[in-house]
Formats: sequence, structure tokens, C-alpha cells
Amino acid sequence: MRSLFSAVAGFVLIGFVQGASAQLSAAKKAALGRALESAVAGDAASPALAGVAVAVAVGDELVYEGAAGCALFDDKTARRCDREMKPETKLRVASVSKMALSFALHDMADDGLIDLDRDVSDYLGWTLRNPHFPDRAITARQLLSHTSSIRDPEAYWVAAPGRFRTLFEGEASPFAVADHETDTGPGAFFTYANLNYGVLATVMEEAGGERFDLIMRERLFDPQELDIGFNWSGVSRKARRRGASLYRIEDGGWAAQVDSVEMLSARDPVFLKSDGLDADEYLGSYAPGDNATLFSPQGGLRASVIDLVSLLSVLREDDALDDAEWRYAPMEPNGDTQERFFEAFGRGVQIVKGNEAFATDLTLVGHSGEAYGLHSGAWLIRADRAAGRDEDIRLAFAITGAMDEISKGAHPTFNAAEEKLMRLALGAAGAGDNPDTHHAHSHDADEPRPFDASSNAMMDVNAALSAAAISGKRPLLVLGGNWCHDSRGLAAKFLRPEMETLLSENYELVWVDVGRRDRNLDVAERFGVSKLLGTPTVLILSASGELLNADSVHDWRRADSTPYDEVVDYFQKYAGESE
Repeated sequence: MRSLFSAVAGFVLIGFVQGASAQLSAAKKAALGRALESAVAGDAASPALAGVAVAVAVGDELVYEGAAGCALFDDKTARRCDREMKPETKLRVASVSKMALSFALHDMADDGLIDLDRDVSDYLGWTLRNPHFPDRAITARQLLSHTSSIRDPEAYWVAAPGRFRTLFEGEASPFAVADHETDTGPGAFFTYANLNYGVLATVMEEAGGERFDLIMRERLFDPQELDIGFNWSGVSRKARRRGASLYRIEDGGWAAQVDSVEMLSARDPVFLKSDGLDADEYLGSYAPGDNATLFSPQGGLRASVIDLVSLLSVLREDDALDDAEWRYAPMEPNGDTQERFFEAFGRGVQIVKGNEAFATDLTLVGHSGEAYGLHSGAWLIRADRAAGRDEDIRLAFAITGAMDEISKGAHPTFNAAEEKLMRLALGAAGAGDNPDTHHAHSHDADEPRPFDASSNAMMDVNAALSAAAISGKRPLLVLGGNWCHDSRGLAAKFLRPEMETLLSENYELVWVDVGRRDRNLDVAERFGVSKLLGTPTVLILSASGELLNADSVHDWRRADSTPYDEVVDYFQKYAGESE
């Protein structure tokens, strides 16, 4: 990858600086800016946000970079903005860091230092085995794709001067146990685990004979001439001082969770250490392989959205990275999808297919990030001339905090605020909504879209009945479709706090996609509803499967305009009735 990185460095200097935003009209850039400001302000579908930033490249050109909100709030008033968010603002990008690690690791593999299919114990110098599968080696390929059988312990890092190896010693074993019905051993089952990347960073240190943060700088960041680094290692003091904090709301104000003013003002890299430890002395005598979690390989990269778009150039030039090492098999479950958040995984990258409500007909390759109030993403959409996309699209976004919990989006991999920024980015790239006209339709675009045409509806219903028999709750089936305004309207009402609590405490909720009333009709027939008069249709069942609201199942065809208080009263009534 050396020659590739050199080519990418030239692209950063020429394509990003000289060609920045040249393709967009002033009116369109202004519309994009207003959309970012609107995203920060929040609405019914998404709460107010601390700060946001977006960058988009098409082919070799950065066509848009924008930001809104605040990078740093006053730590006394907790609401006054001391420094505005900008596209070049560096921040902790969370698990997008894993993708960066994979790029440098593959560079080492290209140089013959690491074999992706070799037992990593050979690099570690000690035996790494799942005790339940002692005859199966764990490889870098499995670690990259989260199929290693490693599971996250409560803490997947070690404070200095501790040693990484201790995480695998003692009685607490961070591994999957054997299952007589499913192969959960190395190479067979997907479970996302941060600790996989702690192991990979340790392998890189042992194979490269150098500290992890320095390997990343020498093999990836310096060749691209990027002023970024893990836990601020190698980042210029000027960029660091202009960095962003990550926020959550505490006592009605923004409270910094990571990268406080003190941390941004410091000079040295950040890492966890025991009280009294001399950091300089420790790093000066550090032996590679002792503790690669020092620099948070799973999530500690500090970079801007512009930097992330640049990093995606590596993925753009190497399509082998997004060959699926794991893909979910619903008929024979082979992984924990986290409610369909994960569909497929390559060598350090997620592979996400759009659905009928978001990113339709698009495949996104990259990585998401979420930690300490942050939501981030860096995604590549490859050129597809047959679909009218002559050039690759690369986009990155960051949200530095939310006033309240963000609702789910139309796609299970993204939340509503992320989708809002990604729609904006796709519009800037000419592959989605036009921000000049999107405002008039923003309510529809931001509504939840919970219906999944690919789900096995009857299986979902059976699971709800089984759960209800144990929990004492009532199965609640909502038959509709994401295309339907009233189906989306009811879903939006379900997300409001009072209804969300009412439903979670009293119902086992199932969204049944019935298309244009031409799909999964056997679900309604099973409970005595022979015909759907419209969507949504709502069925409330007893734990034994008896239909309780037969006289009102069709009363929800105007759900979007039904007063919220009437919705609450209706579902409260059936929650309170005895069997």
C-alpha cells in the first residue's frame, strides 16, 4: 500500500484544496448551511444537537464541507458557545477508528509483516485461545471481522503500567461459550467486540516493533499528510487547541464527556495510567506489545470530517477490504446483528445496503461511531455507471452531542439525526435529496420508518407471543408500511416519551410490513381479520393470541391526524384491561 498512500497524499493536497466546493452553486451551499443549522436546532423527530460537521467528496474532489453548532461550550454556563464547530475541527471519532487501524494493518500485511490467516498467538508471544474451542486458532482476519469469538468484558482496556495480556487471564474469560445449536467458535459467529481491536493493535506492535500510535502515524497518517492521531498523539498543538469536546446533557446544560478544555490545552498524548505514574518515563521505556490499549485503538482517533473523507481514499483504492467476511444468514442465524444494525462486515469495515426508505439502491462501506455523546460515520459509495453514478462518493459526518435520546431512523443502522446529515451529504453529491427543496418535505423524511420488508413477520409474531407468555405484556401488532403517511405518523407518536414508556411497560410491539396490502396478510387472517381496509391496522392480542380490539382494528387509517391524547388513552385502556 505504500504507493497507494503516496498517491492519496497528492490527492489530499491538490483535490481537496484547489477544488473545494467548486461544483456547488452559492445557493445550494447556502441551502446546505441552513439545513445544518436546522439539524442543530432539532425538531419533533430529532432533538437539538451540540454541534455537527459534514464533508462530501465526489471522485477526486471535495464538493462540500460544512458545520454548525458548537465545538466548545463555556464550562460554567454550560449553554454559551465559546467556539463554533467547523469542518476542520478535530474530535474523537469513536469506532470509525477501527477502520483506520485496518488500513495500517493491511499495509503491514502487504509488506509481509502480518499474515491475516496466521494464528495471532505467533505474534503475541503467548497463546490466545477460546478455552471452549482450544483447537481453533484465532486470526487477524477473524479479529477484523468480529468473528473471533472474543466478547467484550466490562473494561476492554488496561491502565498503565498494566499489561494487555491480563485481560485474558484469571477466571473472567472474554470469550463466547459453546452452543449445541450454533457454532459460536472462531471464524463462525459475528459479535461486535471492541477487544478484537485491542488484540490487533498488540499484534501490530509485536510485528512492527513499535508503539501502536507511532505505527499509525508512520504507515497511514504521515503518508497522507494528515494532522491526526490516536489520543492526540502526533496531532499539532494548534489543531488540538481548536478541537471539539463531546457532550451529554447534565442538569440542563452541556457537560463535556471527553476532551475537556484542559485536555485540549495539554501537549502530551492522553492515556489511562495509575496515580503517580510518570507518563514520560513510562512511554520512554515502553516495550511494544505490553499494552496497545493505551491509545484506544478501538475508538481513540482524533480527526475532522475532512480527514475522514481523505482516509476513505484508501478504501476507495482497495475494494478487497469490503469483501464480506461475514454476512447475516437469517434462516440459520450466524451472528448478533444488534437489531439489524449490522448486516455484513468486511476486513475492518461495515457493509450496509440501503432500504426502501433510506439510501435506496445504494451500498455503503465504511464505519459508524458512537461514544460519549458522539455519533459519527465515514462511508464510501462506489461508482456504478449502470445506476448513473460515474464516480465514487465519500461522505463523513459527526454529531458531538444530543439534547435527548435520538430516535431510530428509517434504516436500522442509522438514527434520525444521522440520516438527516447523510441525506444532506447525498444531496450535495447529487445522489439524494436537493437541499433547496428538501425543507418542504423534511417532516416526511424525518419520520420513523420501522417496517422491514425482509423480516419474517410470522416468526416475529410468534416471538412476541412467546415473550408475552413470560412477561405478562400484550402482543401489539401494527400492520402498515413505510410508504404510508399514517403508518409513519403512528410510529412517530409511539416515540414520544409518554407513549414510549407505556408501550415498553405493557406491550410486546411488532411492526408488520404489509406492503400495499399485498404482503404478510396471513398475519391478520390468523387473528380473524380477513381484510385490511387500510394502513395502519392495529391488532392487540392476549398472551394466548385472542384478538382484544376486534371492533377498532381499522380505526387507525388517519393515525397521523389523530390527537396524541386519544392515542395514549386508547393504548392505556387495553394495557389496563384484564385477560
